[in-house]
Amino acid sequence: MSIKVVVADCSWGSIDVEKEYLPKDAVVEGYQLKTEEEVINACSDADAILAEYAPLSSKVLKSLKKCKIISNTAIGFDNIDVKAAEELGIAVANVPGYCAHEVADHTMSLILAASRNIAVYDRAVRKGQWNYEIGLEMDRLEGQVLGLAGFGRIAQFVAKRAQGFGFKVIANDPFIKQEYADTLNVKMVDVDNLLAESDIISCHIPALKDTIGYFNKEKFDKMTKCPIFVNTSRGKLVNEEDLADALENKKIRAAALDVLIEEPPSMNNRLFTFDNVIITPHAGFFSKTALREVRSRSAMNVSNFFSKEFDKISFVNKIRG
Repeated sequence: MSIKVVVADCSWGSIDVEKEYLPKDAVVEGYQLKTEEEVINACSDADAILAEYAPLSSKVLKSLKKCKIISNTAIGFDNIDVKAAEELGIAVANVPGYCAHEVADHTMSLILAASRNIAVYDRAVRKGQWNYEIGLEMDRLEGQVLGLAGFGRIAQFVAKRAQGFGFKVIANDPFIKQEYADTLNVKMVDVDNLLAESDIISCHIPALKDTIGYFNKEKFDKMTKCPIFVNTSRGKLVNEEDLADALENKKIRAAALDVLIEEPPSMNNRLFTFDNVIITPHAGFFSKTALREVRSRSAMNVSNFFSKEFDKISFVNKIRG
């Protein structure tokens, strides 16, 4: 008997890659589901769901009559109530690491662009201003301290890239021991030391219930070196009003952000009023290579689940079928 698979987020305009890697006899339906009601209506009889942003709350999960696995086509899975899924016997999987190189490259690009006034210079030249003295006061990158909040795979790739420019790299992560960090020439420090010692601070912590709004007024006030602040993780990790206040009060000298709380953002967002802020449209993950990889691996999670090849699946919860 064939299974029904619903692709809840057809963000790329087709489901051809997913079909290539799902079971050949699967009935595959693609949608762009944005509300709980839409998910319930489309997925109530699905055996498997490929999601990305679609809300899979406890209410939605309880409405699913046949679902055995949800594979999130992403690294994060904050759109899914994982605890409720586990209680209901629904496996949850994700695609860790698929865009680690891309996000590390984007992070480094934002660091360089903010440090070297690239966006400020470009905007000025287009307005007929030919003046290297405008924008931030610049310092040599070599010897500056880059502080990484979170030291998972992406942050480790950032550290390697940054060291090529001569940065001294420090990091804070409760799950990483100094013995391991030593192999990457990175010093592990506590949060207060990271905030106080860093010339540039880059956010790489996961979006969890207890990390929402992690970077807030308290944290910005402890950034004693008036650093550049970079975020390529999740927008909700930052209190944007506190960030705007920190920019206004010169607690930080610039910000470079690939993620915001609201995406796409309202143009009334205060962050758009600052010349020393660079914002890109959550593009850090993107390359043709990464896009195909995340879609194919997400579909393969489903195929491997129904063929009981559980060792090939990136499970988020404990359900194994």
